[in-house]
Amino acid sequence: MHDGVNVTPSAPKVRQVLALLALRANSTVPLHQLVEELWEERPPSSAATTLQTYIYQLRKLPGLSLETTPGGYRLSVPQGSLDSMRFTELADLGRTAMEDGRVTEAADLLHRALAVWRGPALSDLTPGPIVGIDALRLAEQCYEVLEERIDADLLLGRHHRLISELTALAADNPTREGLHAKLMLSLYRAGRRPDALEVFQRIRRVLIRELGLEPCSELQWLHQQVLAGDRGLDLPAGRAVGHPAHPPAAPQAPVKLPADVPLIGRDAELAKVGRMLREPAVQGPKCVCVAGAPGVGTTSFTIALAHRLADAFPDGRLYASFGDPAASRTVEDVLGELLEAVGHARAALPAGQPERAALFRAWTAGRRVLLVVDHVSAAHQITDLLPEDTGSAVLVAGYRRLYGGHFGAPVDLLPIGPEQSLELFLGALGRERLLGEGSSRAMLDLFGGLPGPMAEAVGLLELRPHWSVRQLVDWMSRDRPASPTHQRPHPFHHVRRRCGGLDPRVGDALAKLAGEDGEVLTVEQAARVLGLGPDVTEELLEELVEFFLLEVDLVRDGSSERFFQYRMPPLLRMALRTVAVGALA
Repeated sequence: MHDGVNVTPSAPKVRQVLALLALRANSTVPLHQLVEELWEERPPSSAATTLQTYIYQLRKLPGLSLETTPGGYRLSVPQGSLDSMRFTELADLGRTAMEDGRVTEAADLLHRALAVWRGPALSDLTPGPIVGIDALRLAEQCYEVLEERIDADLLLGRHHRLISELTALAADNPTREGLHAKLMLSLYRAGRRPDALEVFQRIRRVLIRELGLEPCSELQWLHQQVLAGDRGLDLPAGRAVGHPAHPPAAPQAPVKLPADVPLIGRDAELAKVGRMLREPAVQGPKCVCVAGAPGVGTTSFTIALAHRLADAFPDGRLYASFGDPAASRTVEDVLGELLEAVGHARAALPAGQPERAALFRAWTAGRRVLLVVDHVSAAHQITDLLPEDTGSAVLVAGYRRLYGGHFGAPVDLLPIGPEQSLELFLGALGRERLLGEGSSRAMLDLFGGLPGPMAEAVGLLELRPHWSVRQLVDWMSRDRPASPTHQRPHPFHHVRRRCGGLDPRVGDALAKLAGEDGEVLTVEQAARVLGLGPDVTEELLEELVEFFLLEVDLVRDGSSERFFQYRMPPLLRMALRTVAVGALA
């Protein structure tokens, strides 16, 4: 328009050139893009001359500033003079107001931005490939602003007046899951829960029939919340049409962790694994598995680290455990515990593992969450627990080294050193009791720097203050497992737990090997003890290494070959010699 007169050219090709220049206003449009827009991949030999003719016709239009630039043309226009510019300006202002909590102002600005549209973008034009892409981009931007405006209206309590609009939009866009989610929420808040559930069933039928897909995790989560009548879907208190808008109070980020415990000699490892979890992930959530020998303290380590990472994971830190490896909890049960921890009612949870996994991923979407998973013995236990986004992380305390696409570099948690071990005993028992009889070195060698068994030994000595350290070691060498009803600290507790989860074939082999004299064990020696071939024996030994029940020494004889020999830690050997493996479970 110029002075109220429509001066838009009527020739289709000239209109295409004008449309492309206007869409890229105030920037240069290269000649090759103009040629591609007009003739796609088959321009005529006269394309350059014909294009100059179209440019000449445009330059005759009143009020049009069209410049020739190196390599192309630029249409110069004042800021805000095009509908697309005005739309973008109002939309940006509306988003800023929304981020600042000025919801009423945001809704008004987004309404005004959408009012700039008079119909589909460039609907009076037959576009070429480049203008066609820009038209799709504009249409998608319009849809995004529409959803943001509806979100603002929902926050302002305008759900009643949104229902008719959203019903029409959902009918016109039968696979747009975001629109259907907003329609469900509006109907629920209007007291029409059956209608909200019908919306879910309707889009589910369409998605399965046309695309072979189940609804997205957001819709499935919303469906479960509507079924449960979750009050969390209600309009935030104080919201109503015409009320001043304030940003809704952010829900308290869930922190469900066991109590923190002091660690001795773990500063370097805490810093290392902390850096691994803070590093940005390229794809999927970060997943780090910390594993070590029975009693090395993987549980205490991962919990202590989670307590220290509040700033890196502000949206929640959760703990879950698979429990005793001899009777591990199911993934479905662990998912139920996690969903309860983030606010879901147990009675309203879906029954199946896939549905619970989808619900948990939906909750994690857009959040930075740390999940600590304890007592893990197999990689498949983690798959359905992984959060949705790269900003989240999973910290696994494993019974064994775990391998899989989820995991980054594994972390072996080593025993603490002799000085730290002595510090642990001295802090609990005192110098006089520990050092007075000269048995401390033998005890430190026996426990091998494993904090768990050392803490159990301290607990037993505190229960029996009349015992000496030497008496404790002698008792351990002849003790049998206590009855299930008789609870007391026991230095073999961690060994019992680890061995209880072994395959019987592996457990039997371990018990036989423990009966052999000598600290070092070769494949040939083990094969004779087990009555198996060397290849089968080596596989058994390596599986025990993965469970940290055997240690490996590399023997160098001056050649380029690598020779391995295996070693059983003294505490493990003592536990297995005094207690049958079957009774360790």
